[in-house]
Amino acid sequence: MAVPWIRVFPPEPNRGFGFHDIPRLLHMPPGDSRPLTYFMLLFPETLMKEIIRHTNRYAQNHVRGNQNLIRRHARVRSWKKINLLELKAFLSIFFNMSIIRKPSIPHYWNSTLPSQRSDWFHQTMARNRFQNILKFIQIADYQRRVGREHPAYDPAARFRPLLNFVNRQFLRFIVPRRELCVDESLVSTKGHSVMRQYIPSKAAKYGVKFWLLCESASGYVLQMSVYRGRQFDPTTPGQLQGTNVVHNLLQEASLLGRGYHVFCDSFFTSMHLGHVLLQHHTYVTGTLRKTRPMPLTIRNADPRPGTAVYMRRGNFLCVASRDADHKKPVRLLSTILPAQDLPNGRPKMVMAYNRNMGAVDMDDGLLSVYGKQRKTKKVWKNVFLHIQHRIMLNAYILYRENTTDRPVLSRLQFILQVVESLSGREPTVLPRRARRQRQILVLLPPGKERDCCVCSSHVRHGSGIRRRSRTVCSLCKRGLHRQCQERHNACTEI
Repeated sequence: MAVPWIRVFPPEPNRGFGFHDIPRLLHMPPGDSRPLTYFMLLFPETLMKEIIRHTNRYAQNHVRGNQNLIRRHARVRSWKKINLLELKAFLSIFFNMSIIRKPSIPHYWNSTLPSQRSDWFHQTMARNRFQNILKFIQIADYQRRVGREHPAYDPAARFRPLLNFVNRQFLRFIVPRRELCVDESLVSTKGHSVMRQYIPSKAAKYGVKFWLLCESASGYVLQMSVYRGRQFDPTTPGQLQGTNVVHNLLQEASLLGRGYHVFCDSFFTSMHLGHVLLQHHTYVTGTLRKTRPMPLTIRNADPRPGTAVYMRRGNFLCVASRDADHKKPVRLLSTILPAQDLPNGRPKMVMAYNRNMGAVDMDDGLLSVYGKQRKTKKVWKNVFLHIQHRIMLNAYILYRENTTDRPVLSRLQFILQVVESLSGREPTVLPRRARRQRQILVLLPPGKERDCCVCSSHVRHGSGIRRRSRTVCSLCKRGLHRQCQERHNACTEI
């Protein structure tokens, strides 16, 4: 017989469920390391060499196999094998383009208009070389790809190796805090692909959808999973897609069975998800859609502003709460939080959800500032460039948590230093301008006086009235009255 739902009233005692991990950073460099060190943790040279190997092989075969189709003076005919230094320079230009925004790639190498010159791009890499690398860059072995009619066809095959690699790297350097969040993120693109989704609530609306598992406090991305569409990622009959997404992300991150607390929105939250995670000693808190199973008291609740209605069944607690008259009631489910009201009258569950749910949206907001990539028709290449920005953001979070230097660099300063280091052209440190000394009056020893350099005509003309002063200028050491100090503008140090 099913356990009935019962009405409960706050305050309930805190529910003491154990958390078995100690949040910390792992395998970190010294606290005074350069920003490039943290970027290379997540994007090491071993991965760069794999990209170089696949890129050179693909470019060589493409040029050799299309000799008759390539125009005589096309820039692809000038292709030469890429090396490690050139790939780093390519990445530095790519990250710098997200900071210095121009209408198109050729504008960065504009040399005809003096007002539009950007000498750094000229000195780092030639324009044709950059565009050739951008055209031919490959992450996976192109010879293993199969056609769309093949049963093993994967629309994400072009960037799948990179996605799997960075997921392992993201988990290697951190034991996250207890509070996690799961949400969706859209990589904007209008290119043709079966993976492209339409989400009207997003600013971009069209793009490739990713499921993200993040640490709530820092926004550090722990796991990324691409949604390839209903055809390639179908939902198991009788189950909810949100349940499968949350369970798979936690399973791939090896975080099940360790007492973590996951926050998610109404797309994922359900009684079924709560049951699945409780079997793995993992807890969930999230908003509930009115169409999902819940007690009728919660579904039909219309609480007064500033009040809440609680219903409990075992580990499951549901709440319906309203903040103000003009707002609709919100319904939440939690398998760990108690029925408690804070001094401001809001339920503890609502405050915890608001505090821990926004990590993915925060990351997307940060990427919208310094994470916009150039538009490209290739969907997989758009995803590849987006993953580069995710790597940079995670590297900055590791730097911020681990560094002992104070003050900590801002995210913009961090990216700029990585750009300079990857380009191989370290910034020139200009000597600091000497600080101008402040002009003050110095009292001379008793019995000593000097002619005032402002009001004494004897000083200026060699004759006339001499006006003596017992104070001198601290900079030029000449006599100066206090009332003449404002007129003493042309002071030169001796």
